[in-house]
Amino acid sequence: MRKNISKYLRIAVSFVLLIYLFYYLVDFKSLTEIIKGSSPKYLFIAVIFFLLSVFAAAFRWQYVVSLKNRKLTFKTSLREYFIGMFFNNFLPGSVGGDVARVIGAAEEIGSKEISVSSVIVERLIGLISLVAIGLTGLIFLNIDSGSDYTGISILILATLSVILFVLINRSLNNILCEIIEAYIPEKFSSNIVLYLKDFSGYSESPFRLFIVFLISFAFKIFDGFFLYFIFKSLSIGLTYPHAIAMFSIINVIKMIPISLNGIGLSAISWVIILKSFSIDENLSASVDFLTITISLLVSGIGGLLYFAKNAKNKKSF
Repeated sequence: MRKNISKYLRIAVSFVLLIYLFYYLVDFKSLTEIIKGSSPKYLFIAVIFFLLSVFAAAFRWQYVVSLKNRKLTFKTSLREYFIGMFFNNFLPGSVGGDVARVIGAAEEIGSKEISVSSVIVERLIGLISLVAIGLTGLIFLNIDSGSDYTGISILILATLSVILFVLINRSLNNILCEIIEAYIPEKFSSNIVLYLKDFSGYSESPFRLFIVFLISFAFKIFDGFFLYFIFKSLSIGLTYPHAIAMFSIINVIKMIPISLNGIGLSAISWVIILKSFSIDENLSASVDFLTITISLLVSGIGGLLYFAKNAKNKKSF
């Protein structure tokens, strides 16, 4: 019941934000004219970099699984990443995609626990690199986020780093498990501890864990080019460093769980951020429209893979 209330509230917030966007900030006719005039050549290049970003993310996940001496083929990792994107874009919230990845990869990995821990570790490292890039860009590129983004980002970065360290460090993980066993009823704590214990040990390969961080930053490099060529398609004269920083900032803002998958919130954020560069509101909203459209179209691949996988499984019975 509470979950449904939360979902409906986020839908309502997105609806209100969209009304505010199109009634007060943006002229819909001007927006459509700008989008129609965007460069197909640069949009095609943007799609290529978006796909490269997905490939890099899938490789990162595969590498994280290898830290636990388990095998996840790149083919499976890529397929489940696309399927996870599909669930993220077409279901409320972003947790559904991670659950789909856990379920989809568990059989090949051979462990539900490792499937869960690998997805969460991979996700945390990705978020840490995302916030770090956005924070760096905010400080050095004079980007105005319209709020105290610096303080919020530092808080998020510190929180995510602490969570990751506690989970993967064997001693701290044991302490956490002991606390859970002491204060949570056994029928709940036994399963929680079973999964938590699998996180310990990732830190025993510090060099390989560092490589995961490097892969994460490579992943963000592709994201930066994705947005940079969207800027180019709209004749927005911002640099690549601006693009990669802004992409990170917007995605951190979209993590705030007040709207439906960031709908409305991201568009208004683009208007606020690009206003400091004297960019028109309609042009700013066009950036959001194109990034979301490309994301939806590419994640459609995940939908096709999901239904094809289900059809194949049905035939095998």
